Amino acid sequence: MRSFIVKLFGGFTDAESAIDAATTGERERLLTLAVKRLFNTISADDILKEVGNNWLYRGRILQEGEKDLLIAEATQLLNSKLWLILQNDVKYQANRMLYLESRDNTDLVAGKLWTYTLDAIETRLKSMKQGKALYNYKKPTGR
Repeated sequence: MRSFIVKLFGGFTDAESAIDAATTGERERLLTLAVKRLFNTISADDILKEVGNNWLYRGRILQEGEKDLLIAEATQLLNSKLWLILQNDVKYQANRMLYLESRDNTDLVAGKLWTYTLDAIETRLKSMKQGKALYNYKKPTGR
C-alpha cells in the first residue's frame, strides 16, 4: 500500500528506480553525492576559498573574527618551533623512504608524496598568513 501511494505521487520506492528515472545529468549528480557520502570524500565545496572579500568554508561565509583567527593561527604556526620540527621530521622520513629504504618505484613515489604533502600544507599556510584564502597566493611584486 505504501509503495502504491509513493508511486502515485511521483516518488520512488527504492534507489534503483530513482536512478533509472533520472536524466543523465541528474544521474551523475546523484551518483556523485552517493559516492561522496559513502566514502566521506572532500569536494571543492568543502575547502577554504575566497568569494569576493569573504572567506567561504564548507559552504559557509566565515565571520571577520574567524578569518582573523585563521590568519593569526597560520602565522603563529609558520613562525613556531613546532612547525620547524614537523618539517624536519617529514623531510627526514621522506628522504629515508627515498634513498635508504626504497625497494621499488612505489617506495620512491611514497617518499615524493610525503614532500608534496608537506609543500601543500606550507603553501596553504603561507597564503593564509598573507590574508588570502587562495591555495597558492603570491603577493604581486611592485614594479
